[in-house]
Amino acid sequence: MQTQFNELTDTQWQVIEEILNQRRKRKYNLRDVINGILEVLRTGTQWRNLNNKLPWQVIYYYFRKWKANGTLERLNSELNKIERKRQGRQQTPSLLCIDSQTVKSIQFVSQQTGIDGNKQINGRKRHLIVE
Repeated sequence: MQTQFNELTDTQWQVIEEILNQRRKRKYNLRDVINGILEVLRTGTQWRNLNNKLPWQVIYYYFRKWKANGTLERLNSELNKIERKRQGRQQTPSLLCIDSQTVKSIQFVSQQTGIDGNKQINGRKRHLIVE
């Protein structure tokens, strides 16, 4: 996690604004809302400790609303497509590699652990998808 948060630049906001495509008048600026959500996600701070122009309740309201209706997922997907296109790649990956890794667990941790039969390691198994 980062300890310091940098607000969106004008060009970054223009791209996000086009994806959101919500032109109606609002009481609160959506750029401040997005900056607040990104601050929580990047630094791990609590909602009540946000250093933002808006009250934390407003930012949390939009976060819950957008999470429930899929706006955050759509925003993430569109930003990924734009970045891939900028790098000269196809918008969606054509080939993925799935791998797994077993991580040893410490004593007295019994949640979701098991033994990897191939490696004889007692721990948690995590799966990775790599392009």
